[in-house]
Amino acid sequence: MASVRNFNTRYYAFCGGTAGIGQAAAFALAEKGANIAVVGRTKDLGDQTVNILLSKGASSATFIKGDLSTVAGAQATAQAIQAWCPRLDGLVHSAMTAFSKKIVTSDGLEFAFALQYFARVIIDSLLLDHLAASKDGRIVHLAGAVPKSIIPDLDDLQFEKHSFSFWKSVLGTHNLGFMFLQEAATRWRNRPVSLNMICVPSTKTKSMSDPNMPFLMRVMGWFGTKPEIAAKNVVTFLEASSITDADRFGVMYDPKKLTVSQPGMDEGKAAKLWSITYNLAKEKGVELSAMRS
Repeated sequence: MASVRNFNTRYYAFCGGTAGIGQAAAFALAEKGANIAVVGRTKDLGDQTVNILLSKGASSATFIKGDLSTVAGAQATAQAIQAWCPRLDGLVHSAMTAFSKKIVTSDGLEFAFALQYFARVIIDSLLLDHLAASKDGRIVHLAGAVPKSIIPDLDDLQFEKHSFSFWKSVLGTHNLGFMFLQEAATRWRNRPVSLNMICVPSTKTKSMSDPNMPFLMRVMGWFGTKPEIAAKNVVTFLEASSITDADRFGVMYDPKKLTVSQPGMDEGKAAKLWSITYNLAKEKGVELSAMRS
């Protein structure tokens, strides 16, 4: 990943790009002249971010208003990105959350599952052809290096049968993402796309200081690193002139190293989650043809 791409004719979308690590990564690519779209819920923050992106040198910048915690919002976001650009060179998911109690979305889904896993998969799948059209489309999911044992029950992903667990909910979504990546590495390998989950350190962001965040998480945020430092591996992955085949689908567990590893999740569970995800999206009215068996 030594040499870099030419950015003036490239298009990048940042879901959660109006704050934190996603915004920092967007700023870095703006300085290289990229065309950038940032997705968020608040228009004022979106407009502010667009103005900064343009001042930093972005060839173009736009704000897409989207609620990534709902199925309709995720689908609408993908459609808006498709309408914005002729092809997509990079897609970054940085929207994250953490609540000490269970919150259910309007779709009847547990909030962390909806935002940190389901919306990402919906958008990735709906934009797969758009990413492939660039001949080298790259997807980034921000994640945390959590123990592999922290996985919610795949038959009870919404915590309807078991008591809600912060650890299995919020942290477990990272492992769900690793499982999705592992299965995508097999099913999408013949497409000209890459998917990396990039683990980031504790970072001083607005979400990490949210009063609804568990106290321990807020403390970690207080002593965390700056967003622009946490975004370093994201930027490097997006700007590299090429990605080796071995590194196309993998996880960067260490924020201080550019080392891509395989997730090593249970193959049977990964395949089961893929099927569950496809069927759940269909149940909610979204056909994910990129995930069809």
